[in-house]
Amino acid sequence: MIDINDKLEINNKITHLIENLKTSDDKQRSAIINKLSLDYNNAIPVLWSKITTEDDPRTLLSVMRDILKKEKPKGMFKRTIGNSKEKLITLLSNPDPKVRKNVCGVIGELGDPAYLEGLYNAYNAEEKLFVRYSYVLAIGNCGSAIDGEKLKKMFEEVVQNEKASKDNDSLITTNKHINEEKLALTRAIDKLSPTDRHEFKGFDAPVPMLLTIMNYQYQLTLAELDEKSIEGRLVNDGILICENNLDKIYTCRTFYELLYPLGDCSDVEFDYKIIASEIINADIVGFLNGCHDNESNTPFGYRIEFKTMDSNRDRSDFVKNLSRELDEISSGNLRNSPSSYEVEIRILEKDNLCNIYIKLYSFKDDRFDYRKNDLATSINPVTAAIVIKSIEQWLEPSAKVIDPLCGAGTMLIERSKFEQSESLTGIDIFRTAITAATINSKLANVDIELIADDTIEFVPYTLYDEIITNMPFDNKSTTHNKYADLYSAFITKIPRLVKPNGMAFVYTIEKELFRENLLDSDHLELLKEIKIESGRLTPHVFVLRVK
Repeated sequence: MIDINDKLEINNKITHLIENLKTSDDKQRSAIINKLSLDYNNAIPVLWSKITTEDDPRTLLSVMRDILKKEKPKGMFKRTIGNSKEKLITLLSNPDPKVRKNVCGVIGELGDPAYLEGLYNAYNAEEKLFVRYSYVLAIGNCGSAIDGEKLKKMFEEVVQNEKASKDNDSLITTNKHINEEKLALTRAIDKLSPTDRHEFKGFDAPVPMLLTIMNYQYQLTLAELDEKSIEGRLVNDGILICENNLDKIYTCRTFYELLYPLGDCSDVEFDYKIIASEIINADIVGFLNGCHDNESNTPFGYRIEFKTMDSNRDRSDFVKNLSRELDEISSGNLRNSPSSYEVEIRILEKDNLCNIYIKLYSFKDDRFDYRKNDLATSINPVTAAIVIKSIEQWLEPSAKVIDPLCGAGTMLIERSKFEQSESLTGIDIFRTAITAATINSKLANVDIELIADDTIEFVPYTLYDEIITNMPFDNKSTTHNKYADLYSAFITKIPRLVKPNGMAFVYTIEKELFRENLLDSDHLELLKEIKIESGRLTPHVFVLRVK
């Protein structure tokens, strides 16, 4: 039990921290807020007392909003104010517009419907345009579906008022605030009244599609497509095909995404108005209606993904401007809906020119659905598929296969998707990895014998025909590699796991370390070294035969 003196000391410390906020820079402010957040049980009552008694609570409200971003402080704040919600609502009519703005942030964090009436009244009375969007965001956090309908009417009124004031030449700043309000309304509506989902019905005729790939391995993907009687050609952004059978396409495992080129939307000038116009002119709505059931003519929820190599681009402003423009010129057929979208509009920019694609989320790519569990070190399943495809010529359907560092089991599962085997065995020293591999293999319907053991100490009851594994790597060390001993021991271990003339396929980012240790082995023959692309890294697959 804290006595009164201790309580006073705590309150004095908190008061001192709060006072320091008035003269702090951004870094100091962040540190102070962090301290107050950690001691929210004591900080919140002191802050609330000061908010309700000080003439200028602007900064205090901002601090309270930041503290309330986690659940536990929210509960403490609700207990602190109890039945005195009116005190918070009263601040919505404070003469300082920034106080009104900040109290909206606090109410929004609380998400309590009890504040809705006060928010609507304050919104209707608000004369400062830069504050209005704050009420909308708070309503979006506190409201329900009914409020979503109210917000739709408010959006229509904002648009009408905007059109009525177009002739006013002094509206550059005004337009900025109106756009902020429209964006806030769109987000709040999206949250409270999610866009209706459309059922994907497929394509009646072949359409252009783009498969995104690893550039180093494009030949592997082309070969896989050819096996499925799908003709493809390499273009700048991937492999272009023309198909209508998605099920057949998704039997291929070595591509990442399937995108749809949008009409002639290539090399479009980097200008959001031009891009929006090109998207509409390419008949995106017709394309979406053509492959979905949309008898009710409800809008398609979308999000924008902007990718550029130019670090100086303001991504956020571009996305906001483009989505606002699309919403406006699409005649209600498209709705920016970042939390509930069916369509992604992908903008790829280079040297001030853009290629535009769409990605559909109404059709699910279930190729790798088995990956419900993974580890920080797990290989990407597409990369694993590419590795398997690259070594396919050496795989045998009668092979007994072992992954001595199996992790979540991805390598073995992908091995089973490309070629049969007599048996699959996975070993890992970590129990969490074995658990993950067990779950994933069951979901993939692949039978794997999984053993929790140290690979180096493991004694097999029979020799295997094939090793396939993803070796760990050290991306932090600049001197001694922490896996140096493991690599040395593993290379020595391979002939004790695999029978003579058997194969070992080792995927590793530590190319130099592996080559260095391989030189000391008299029992392994290097048949091939295959470069693989993985993000910004270039791991290799070492194809080895046991002598």
